[in-house]
Amino acid sequence: MKKRYYIVMLRILAPVLAIVLSALISSAVILAIGKSPLQVFYTIFKFSLSRLDSIAIILYNATPLIFSGLAVSIGFRMGLFNIGVEGQYLIGAFFAALAGFAIKGLPVFVHLPLVILCGALGGMLWSFIPIYLKVKRGVHEVISTIMLNYISYSLIHYLIADVFLDRSQKLVEGLGGILTRTPKLPPSALMPKLHVFLGLFGIQLPRHVYLNWFFPLGLLMAYLIYYLLMHTPFGFEIRSVGQNPEAARTAGIKPERVYMAGFLLSGAVAGLVGLSDLLSYFGYMDLDFPRNYGFDGIAVALIGQNNPLGIVLSAILFGFLKRGAEGIQTQLNVPMDTIVILQAVMIMSIVVITKVMNDYIKRLERKESVICSSQNSSLPA
Repeated sequence: MKKRYYIVMLRILAPVLAIVLSALISSAVILAIGKSPLQVFYTIFKFSLSRLDSIAIILYNATPLIFSGLAVSIGFRMGLFNIGVEGQYLIGAFFAALAGFAIKGLPVFVHLPLVILCGALGGMLWSFIPIYLKVKRGVHEVISTIMLNYISYSLIHYLIADVFLDRSQKLVEGLGGILTRTPKLPPSALMPKLHVFLGLFGIQLPRHVYLNWFFPLGLLMAYLIYYLLMHTPFGFEIRSVGQNPEAARTAGIKPERVYMAGFLLSGAVAGLVGLSDLLSYFGYMDLDFPRNYGFDGIAVALIGQNNPLGIVLSAILFGFLKRGAEGIQTQLNVPMDTIVILQAVMIMSIVVITKVMNDYIKRLERKESVICSSQNSSLPA
């Protein structure tokens, strides 16, 4: 039992060491541009954590990354690389926007859930293409998902700029044209902010903070995926196929069926990534809709060790870094690219340290199994 707790502590220690190592390396980068690392890190913490509205912005920044990290982690658990979360969430956001502005006259308790389900459906449909190609034709999912990302960019551009362009807009003052966007979503399709709920506890957030109910929904999603993976037969199949698909096949599990169902689930979760921005901040989808959540989700899943709780904490860490980047840029004139370097070093550190830790843990487990075997063989018959 003590050995098991020791192994758990080693797994927890890996991301902590990666964060410390990345901070040390980033300090060297900060020194190279003539700034004080202590001052930069102090400003990051002070700017990010000194006010409630700043903390709320961190949680808002973390919300799409929670969904993105969870979507990526489901693929990782099966031994698959869903690099297509980027395209899946854009398609999902468009499906949600379409259901928002095209369907009218519904009450909010019907319209809003319908919009969210359409977002999940869009991500699921876009994920069906690469997993079908893999299961039926043996096409590697990394290649197909990367290519589909580029296709989704062009498809979304065409749909927004041509087919569903809101031509009823008035001329934008000073620009002499209209915004390239879809029609605005009605109030019945928008996600409420958390302001009223938090106000019940005496927490007053300003109007410019867009923390909304997608954050608690992301926490709920993390719990549901944890329960699915650890306490259901399908979750057991996912973990078994991810560890050894041929052994799973021998045990009566069909890897192709698990791949198909698991990847579609990953796509459905990916379809929810952009909805916090769409249904709370923008209220429409345009050509400047936020990008790169899908790729950031890969980093979030890696740092979170593909554990739903770890992914939530990792997403909050990335939200904290994004908020801190704004602080050091405005107050210290430090480029925001410094935070990008910190994130990149953190990802490389977690990959290397996790590999070293996992190899060490495997050696401990093999040693323990040898000791148990020798003890069992020494027992009298």
